Amino acid sequence: MKKILISIVSLVLLSSCKKFLTAEMPGNQLVSATVFTNDQTAIAAQLAIYARMEGDGLAYQQILNMGLSADEYTNYSTAYFNIDIVNNNVSADNGIVLTLWTNYYKYIYQANAVLEGVAKSETLSDTVRSGLEGEARFVRAYCYYYLCTLFGDVPLVTGTDYRVNEQLARSSLVDILNFIKEDLETAIPLLPVSYFSAGNTVTTEKVRPNRYAAQTLLSRAYLISKQWDKAEAAASSVIAGNFQLLTNLDAVFLKNSAEAIWQYQSVVPGYNTYPGAQLILTTTPNLAALDTQFVKQFTSIDKRKASWIKSITVAGRTYYYSNKYKVKQSTSISEYSMVFRLPELYLIRAEARQMQGNLPGAEQDLNTVRLRAGLSALSGLTPEALFDSIQKERRLELFSESGDRWLNLKRTGQVDNILSQVKGSNWSSTDALYPIPLAEITRNNRLTQNAGY
Repeated sequence: MKKILISIVSLVLLSSCKKFLTAEMPGNQLVSATVFTNDQTAIAAQLAIYARMEGDGLAYQQILNMGLSADEYTNYSTAYFNIDIVNNNVSADNGIVLTLWTNYYKYIYQANAVLEGVAKSETLSDTVRSGLEGEARFVRAYCYYYLCTLFGDVPLVTGTDYRVNEQLARSSLVDILNFIKEDLETAIPLLPVSYFSAGNTVTTEKVRPNRYAAQTLLSRAYLISKQWDKAEAAASSVIAGNFQLLTNLDAVFLKNSAEAIWQYQSVVPGYNTYPGAQLILTTTPNLAALDTQFVKQFTSIDKRKASWIKSITVAGRTYYYSNKYKVKQSTSISEYSMVFRLPELYLIRAEARQMQGNLPGAEQDLNTVRLRAGLSALSGLTPEALFDSIQKERRLELFSESGDRWLNLKRTGQVDNILSQVKGSNWSSTDALYPIPLAEITRNNRLTQNAGY
């Protein structure tokens, strides 16, 4: 019954946002009057967003496309959209870029619909009302985090009125980041510390974001804004939660693992996770494989190489692939797509501490991740060497997750130096941002294009 209910609510919401920024919502009265009259259907409206994220393959899109834009993946696709992505020769009509843009705005639109529905409802319980507001604000902030890091200045859509949305110009990156932080700071006290089920009871399923998920995203936002003390505090709040690093690396990406902070539940028939189904190689790759030079960054004693990287040899040629997810296809569900997990918080806090001059504290956090991987502890590093070590550890720990390498190269100002060496003449500094999709500019003449496109 819960799956049917979620599907119905999802159809109501999705049918109303076909054009995303310019979408009218003909079903808005139905959503307001019916879906938000009781707790169960209101919760289902929010859960439908997470189901759509996994169903759209959002985690996979982030891993593959941002990994190709950076230096994690080698392209084997003959599709010109993919070739342009890996060559950083993206045009404004690139279908991959349009999909990323429209998907994020689709989820924002749905989150706005939930926020409006919750605000208008007079029948929801106080607990569900506050929790759903927190979750919807979190989803909106999550999507804007990716939109602004991928595209720079973007339209700030905060409602479902198409007449307003279709006329929006781009808001500045600073304004978007401030909006993200405000949404999260509002959401955190509204969200529970525990995880809750579709029936709004405490559960071990980590598929509805809770307070720790919002604090994780907030720590990322503070890091981008160079608010080092706040980034450290937000990361510390999560580290102090009920999570732990697993010594068995093969168990990290299981559903509801002790390391997981937020995951997408399986919704695609036959898939445990979208990334596992698409990235595990059983023959010559037709999309992508891990870049060989990246694989060489792991030392022989690094446990992550043994557990998280596998290879396949076809006709004498070896291809590497991410083995963080072990299941390619199965009707037995043992894995969920990972969105946030604990080691990132140690690395965020390490960088925040290093930037504040707390080198011993930064080294302690860095070594927490290194020692789990079977590497030796580092000590006595200069601030510059410590920063470089943190960034290297982030690359090795968080590869093939959430587009982290691509976003982190840009955030730390290393993107030009590193990718100009990797991509050669294909690289230009303006490639650090994707173009605003041509379809959106055609639809809204107030939108301007990024430099270089």
